[in-house]
Amino acid sequence: MKKSLLALAVLGAFAGAASAQSSVTIYGSLDQAVSKGNGGTASNPGANGTSKAWQVRESNGSRLGFRGNEDLGGGLSAQFQIEHRFTPDTGALTNANVFWQGRSYVQLSSASAGRVYLGREYAPVFWPAVKSDPFGWDGVGQMGTFEWAGYLTTSGVRVNNTVGYRSPSWGGFTVNAAVGLGEAATSRANGFNAEYAAGPIYAAFGYEKLNKGPVTTDGNSVANFAFHYDLGMIKPIFYYARAKVTAGGVGGAATNKFWQLAALAPVGGGTIKAAYGRLDYDKVLFGGVDTKSSKLGLGYDYPLSKRTNLYADVGWAKQDNKSNNSAYAFGVKHTF
Repeated sequence: MKKSLLALAVLGAFAGAASAQSSVTIYGSLDQAVSKGNGGTASNPGANGTSKAWQVRESNGSRLGFRGNEDLGGGLSAQFQIEHRFTPDTGALTNANVFWQGRSYVQLSSASAGRVYLGREYAPVFWPAVKSDPFGWDGVGQMGTFEWAGYLTTSGVRVNNTVGYRSPSWGGFTVNAAVGLGEAATSRANGFNAEYAAGPIYAAFGYEKLNKGPVTTDGNSVANFAFHYDLGMIKPIFYYARAKVTAGGVGGAATNKFWQLAALAPVGGGTIKAAYGRLDYDKVLFGGVDTKSSKLGLGYDYPLSKRTNLYADVGWAKQDNKSNNSAYAFGVKHTF
């Protein structure tokens, strides 16, 4: 009997050690808001387009995901992440053709050398942009795609068929480089970023260029720069992007510019979000006529708990030769 109990104890110890070396986490979020727009024709990222109807919609993309980690020993580990996107108001897929529309990758990591990943992942140039939008590319107040400065991508903010590398942090400085293989169907996306985040400072530079694809995207590129400084009572944010895009079938014939001033400020237990940005299009895109778009976004987030957040956002946008567009939303986001 004693021998049996001893054997069970040893087996239990081994089983506990094995389970401690690997883990799988189920996570997700659901976001729903009541929103209304004025139906203007100006471009307004994240708003309601030309619809004047009341809408039940999400601001932050609702998702269900799985991520896992396995300790391989010697400072090495392996990870995976797969993420499904859906719209809670109807239960439909966000993209009917892509079930794992969010991140879906596998990677090998070294504590000293960094990480190599393969699959569908955010483009390196996206990180300086999304971190500089107080709304995180979510909701009616977001700067969102304006931060691309008219850059025409093939896969949006995530790149399919990616092979990438992320460095470890060297005193707050990191680099991320990736290639999205076109596989003879789309352009090859080559990109990188360099980020510094230490103390109150965040500074970053990113770049991406599309090659060997359709004439409508071949040669398109975007470069961006961001600088934030957290003063405690307020965090000012500056962001700038410059894009070269196809015009009239000639790659790199047009150059667009975007700049943005923004801020985050803790007030009354929540956070005020504010941003103003202006996008200047190259004349060649509009028959030699100067065309500009601008947007002001304001919002307030109030956490009821670590997992549940109330928010109110509004976005006003202007564009030359089009009617002003505005929209507001009141919503709740719950994460798990």
